[in-house]
Amino acid sequence: MKTILIVSTIGGLIAQPFGSFRAQDVGPSAIVGVANGCRPEAAFGFSMDDPYNGGRNLQLRETAAPFRTIEVIATARSKKLVSVDLWAYASDDAGTVEQRREGATQQLDELDTLVESSGRFANRRLDDETETVIYSVPAEAPKSQLQMGLSKLGVSVIVSCFDEGRRQPAMDEFLGRTRVERPVKPMLPTPVRSNIEDCADPVRAEEIYDNFELGGSYDVMNVARSFQEYSEHLAQWHGQILMDKGVWSQADRDAFQISMLDDQAILRGFERQLSRVQSMLELTLEIPEKREAGDAVGSCRAVVGLIDLLADMDRENEAQWALSTARYQAEASRLGVTLEE
Repeated sequence: MKTILIVSTIGGLIAQPFGSFRAQDVGPSAIVGVANGCRPEAAFGFSMDDPYNGGRNLQLRETAAPFRTIEVIATARSKKLVSVDLWAYASDDAGTVEQRREGATQQLDELDTLVESSGRFANRRLDDETETVIYSVPAEAPKSQLQMGLSKLGVSVIVSCFDEGRRQPAMDEFLGRTRVERPVKPMLPTPVRSNIEDCADPVRAEEIYDNFELGGSYDVMNVARSFQEYSEHLAQWHGQILMDKGVWSQADRDAFQISMLDDQAILRGFERQLSRVQSMLELTLEIPEKREAGDAVGSCRAVVGLIDLLADMDRENEAQWALSTARYQAEASRLGVTLEE
């Protein structure tokens, strides 16, 4: 069913505003304090023990500079924290692309020196394939599989804190190889959207773009992604119940999922989503093009258009998954059971 939900193509552009994470968790001086933020019990302030049901991308406060955003990755079903990535990068007006790349290289070297000199990790190695410096064996918990990675992507520096032992379980959950519990519907903030008419005012246009760059519009993708994961989880749970009650075999389950692709209502929704993909990609490219050309009004219109388009896709996803759930309920009724445990 993932092909029906085309909402993650540009996930890196969208994230939700600063939530429960505290900028001071990174450290009073972010660069100096970052080594101390990756610990077996918490990754940059996020508990490694408690389920995580928040947005995947979060915006940091200015006091966390040079770090701007956080990407939080949890297992698809059990919501156990797998990794937290801090992203540091200079804004578009901080210099040429080459100057910003050089600045990122300097930041990476500084971070590497500070982490190594902190003595927090016993081992340091360079992964040549990914060009990532990886620290492992934390001093306070030598048997922990916690690791810290330092890497660079273009003008960005990425500091990752992750539990290597959770990567395979995360993949198993994503592929549906594990049993699941009933999902908890995510409760994320309602996305804040702007009117495209506001872009006619150059001052307001700059405000809208700045809000976009600082993460104020990221919440659209977080809501879309969270609803997608919840709906997929719910469908997996429904199938599990029917198998547990003995009215379905694995073959029945597979056949039912394939039959979804023959549902004309679902197919029409899929076609509508495909028609939006080209516009989404065009707007994604148009935003930096307009900025580089100094067209504040044009970049603002592209930003607002992109957010509106993603919101439309999110509404379509909700409708598609409602159809999916209705089909599971009808199947359960046909077999003389319910979808309750």
